[in-house]
Order: sequence, then structure tokens, then C-alpha cells
Amino acid sequence: MDTGTPAMNSPAGPAALRQAHALFLQHRDTDAMPHARAAVQALPQRADAWTLLGIVQQRLGQSRAAEAAYREAIRVKPDYADAWTNLGNLLRDQDDLPGTLRAFQQAMRCAPASPEPAYNLGIALEHFGRWDGALAAFQAAIECDPQHADAHWNAALALLRAGRFEEGFREYEWRFRRGEPGPRGCPQPVWDGRPLAGRTILVWAEQGYGDALQFLRFVPEVARRGGRVVLEVMEGLQGLASRLPGVAAVVVRGLEAPAFDTHVALMSLPHVLGLAPSHADTPYLHAHDALARQWRERLAASGHRPGLELAVGLVWAGNPALRNSRERSPGFDAVRGLLDVQGTRFFSLQKGAGCNELAAHQLPATFVDLDREIGSFDDTAAVIASLDVVVTCDTAVAHLAGALGKPVIAMLPHTRDWRYGLHPHASGWYPSTQLFRQDTRGDWTSVLARVTRALQEAVASLPSQALVAAHA
Repeated sequence: MDTGTPAMNSPAGPAALRQAHALFLQHRDTDAMPHARAAVQALPQRADAWTLLGIVQQRLGQSRAAEAAYREAIRVKPDYADAWTNLGNLLRDQDDLPGTLRAFQQAMRCAPASPEPAYNLGIALEHFGRWDGALAAFQAAIECDPQHADAHWNAALALLRAGRFEEGFREYEWRFRRGEPGPRGCPQPVWDGRPLAGRTILVWAEQGYGDALQFLRFVPEVARRGGRVVLEVMEGLQGLASRLPGVAAVVVRGLEAPAFDTHVALMSLPHVLGLAPSHADTPYLHAHDALARQWRERLAASGHRPGLELAVGLVWAGNPALRNSRERSPGFDAVRGLLDVQGTRFFSLQKGAGCNELAAHQLPATFVDLDREIGSFDDTAAVIASLDVVVTCDTAVAHLAGALGKPVIAMLPHTRDWRYGLHPHASGWYPSTQLFRQDTRGDWTSVLARVTRALQEAVASLPSQALVAAHA
């Protein structure tokens, strides 16, 4: 939200306004409320006072009162862009598309040189699925302020979502300006793509497991360009990483890396190398052969009969620490009906807090919980290698299964993520992945109905089922 800094030119009420603003900046909204009310009572002609009151009310869940405060600010000062911008944000959260557009367009007219109205318009247009318009809005914000890091970042995601990879990955470098993540502090220079001629390069994974699994495909190209590659990854990925072609050494993040001459962030590789994702890259990860044999035996011991029933891996919840985890995670209640599909045996690949959801359910004998047996992504990869298909919400497992070349049914929320693009069903990153996306926000029911039909069709195509049909 755009708060501004309140001007202090009224003979009465400035202290209340200053106090309200200070408490707001500390996220002490309940404490800020009485001071904000006192400020508008003492300064009823101050649009910034009404706007601050509205922001505090909105953060406390008082949407109707907040809207009234923003509109009073606009009545007092019709060309006050901050009030129009905050009104637009509120109307966006209420799914009022016409009202949102009117508010932001008015804000842009009131402050044509400010990047904030255009930037907030871009966020709103993404919320409503107006992808082309969102990109144009972010680009307009950048025209107003070429150093607006958040606008560059969101423009990068919009470009990548649209499959404009060269531009998108160039803009994606702005993530370091935002400090998410911060640039690596070390004396060695950042690699700019020039020939390595045998020098040692540290390629370091910077974000989450899913991001690392998705971008490991680009690492072998670094070796092909003459580098001795030291790859730094998170704990649990070192086995998979060590089997990438051209990787000379693997180090776990947080431990001291071997000596190196230059370095590059893993997710900068497409930009530095001038590459885009290609289906020809897959599969680029491989399960450990001996571990895969052990897991095939484990699955057989559970009663699985290859060729006679469909072996399905299942993940229903993502990392709860992620900002949009609830939006991305259907939960076990939503996916429970899949277990009733005849001719299937499910193997839970779920890790973390989502496993706790199983306690409330009576589970069939055809459901096998592997949580306590899976110790690393090497284990997960070996299990996936023995399965027919993986059904997962948007987590690292989706990227791992896709990187292994296994069939994946990815259950996705309505919001379009750049990792999966705008195509309704197919992934530009993984040819074996099918996308099952919500038609409307929050509607997992229709997604699970389509997943059920897909599993039923897969069961019908099993060799044993085809044999039965031929003799019917």
C-alpha cells in the first residue's frame, strides 16, 4: 500500500497523525487506530489523514470503513493519487474489476510521473488474469522509474509467463536488486558467459528446492563451455546433482566450497548462457540405479503388481512456510476421492506438515505412506522411477518427476505461475507433465474430477486391462 509521509502543515492534529503513521510503520495497527481517528477529526480536510485511516482499517479487516475513508480522501482532494491507489488495491481484493480499473486509471492521471499507480495496476491485472495488460502496466512503471526494482521483477515474471525467455531472464536479474536473494559476497568475479578455458566455476543454488531442480538442466552446458563445475546445492540434493554430466564436485550449501575462480547463480544460467528451456533437455536427472532397485522391491512388498494396477505417487500440500502455500495446496480432504479409483495403488510422497492430515482419515490398503522411509530427494527420485505417474500440487516433487521424464499430473491454482506458463494443459519445461489448473479461484473440485478421469483412462490403458477388453 502507498502510505506516503504525512505533511505537517496543520495547526491542530499533526501529533496524532505523526503518531498514527509511526505506529502503522511498526505494524501496530490496533494501536495506530485511535490516533488515526483523532487525526481525521482534527484535520478533516487532510486527504493524507483519511488515507492513512483507511489503510489502517483495511489492514484490520474493516474493508467497508476503509473504502469510506478512501472516498472521503478523494472528496477532499480529488487529484490525490495515493487515495485512488489504495482504493484500487481494496477493490482488487474485493474482485471488483471495473472499480479497480477506474481507481488505478484515475491514480495514473493524477500522478503521471509516479510509477506506483501503474505498478499497482499491474498487480491488479494479474489478479484478474489480464496477463498482457499486467506486463504493459509494469513496463509503464519502469518508464516512470527505470530503477523500480519491483516493477522490473514483476515484468520479468510476466515475460517468463508469456514464454518470452530472453527478455524475461534478463529482467530476472533484478531479483538481486530486491535482495531476494542478495548477491553472493565473495572476492571472485561473477561469470559473464565468456569462455572458461578450464577455470573452476562455482554454480550456486539460491532459492528453494523446486527452483534448483528446475534449473539444474542448464548446468551441463557450463561444463561444455570449458568450465570445471563445482555445484553448490541444498542438503538432500547432492546425490542427484552429482550425477549431472560435467559436474566435478558438489558441495552442500552452508559448507565451505572448494577453491574457485568465478561464480554464477544457478537461476542466472539461462541469461548468461543465452538459453531457453527445451523439451530436448529432458530427462536431465536420473535416479541412483541401486537405490531404484531397492525401492522397486519395497513397492512390490507393499502388494504393488506392475502392469496390473497403476502405481501413483501423491502429494497434496506444499511447504506451509511459502507465502501462497494455501492457494497452491488442495489438502488431503480434497484428494481423498482419488484413492477410490479402481485399479490404482497410491504411494504418498508427501513430506512435512501435510502428513498430519492423514490421521483424520480411514485409508484403504491400496494407500502406502512412505513419509518415514524417504530420507532425501535421492529416495524420492528412486520411488518416482518405479511409479507410473505422479499426481502433485506445485511443489518440488512436480519438478523432480518432470526432470526424471516421468508422467506428471500437476494440480495448479487459478493464478498463472511463470514456471508453468499460460498454456492450458502443457508445460514448456517438461514434456511429460500435464497441467490441471483451477477454472476459478479456489475450485479444487473440478480439478480433482479431471484428475480422476485421467487416472481412470490410464488404468484402462494398462496392458492387463487391454487384455481383458480383448477377450470380453
